Amino acid sequence: MITQRQNDILNLIVEMFTQTHEPVGSKTLKNAIDSSSATIRNDMAKLEKLGLLEKAHTSSGRMPSAAGFRYFVEHSLTESADEADVYQVIKAFDFEAYKFEDILKQAAKLLSDLTGYSAVVLDVEPSNQRLTSFDIVQLSSHDALAVMTLDESKSLTVQFAIPKSFLVRDLVTLKQLVAERLLGSSLMTIHYKLRTEIPQVIQHYFKTVDGVLELIDYLFQSLFDETVFVAGKVHSLNYATLDTYQFLDDKQAVARVLRDSLSDEEVTSVQLADSKVAALSDLTVLSRKFLIPYRGIGSLTLIGPIDMDYKRSISLVNVISRVLAAKLTDYYRYLNSNHYEVH
Repeated sequence: MITQRQNDILNLIVEMFTQTHEPVGSKTLKNAIDSSSATIRNDMAKLEKLGLLEKAHTSSGRMPSAAGFRYFVEHSLTESADEADVYQVIKAFDFEAYKFEDILKQAAKLLSDLTGYSAVVLDVEPSNQRLTSFDIVQLSSHDALAVMTLDESKSLTVQFAIPKSFLVRDLVTLKQLVAERLLGSSLMTIHYKLRTEIPQVIQHYFKTVDGVLELIDYLFQSLFDETVFVAGKVHSLNYATLDTYQFLDDKQAVARVLRDSLSDEEVTSVQLADSKVAALSDLTVLSRKFLIPYRGIGSLTLIGPIDMDYKRSISLVNVISRVLAAKLTDYYRYLNSNHYEVH
């Protein structure tokens, strides 16, 4: 599509512009490109005609267009990690983690802090998780605690008011119902059973069914929500609109959009002004999957402007994803050594 010299010119303009955010002229490129200023200007004009460069209104220089950035990412970008960034990432994860959520929060915060953009971390998709244990602890005559475990490793607790119609044995019956009908199932299957099977069999377990279905729905409702960690929302106000900031406030919507942007076959995705969501349509969305041991796949996403420093940004997303996976491996190894998650 373009010559090698034109490719070199485009690469230089992209790299210079992302560092200075100033249009680049032919004289600036002359020292790096072994050609005359006239030849460079001609090549820049051809790149502009192809839609890869744009002319700045305030000078004779050029700057990359969205298509130019996309071409650079697809054809010229090579992964390279800065030693200082790698050191900062490793140092940031050098802490004793007692909760799984603390590790994911740290990853989102670190990526946002190092780039100045917004970052999002997603846990394993709820539909891919399994309910592996369920217990009820009565706290008083009025309330109790449901203690659940997903994938034999992620614990959740839900405090609830005991229905007035409940007898003492009804809490045992509720636990029995879950054990027989829901335990070991995926959350997708549980969601389906709560709408179909459970209402049909509830009378076989309870003499009085008033409030039982509502209680079961309440206990399991939070399991179907995505576990999302967003960091650096306020950064978006520097390069996007208020719509983007408000969009990042809706964590469940953010999770849905980001899952749609990363196919099952992709490990890394770069969406450059390519989102169908208005709040992200003029931005770059970089996503990378990472392994959560014993449970599945999570994802780390950076949301920033089109004119971001792609080399550093993609490098940071990749490095943090790898160190995050290693940290989670150590965390679950710690849990499996007869230690328990602290809530």
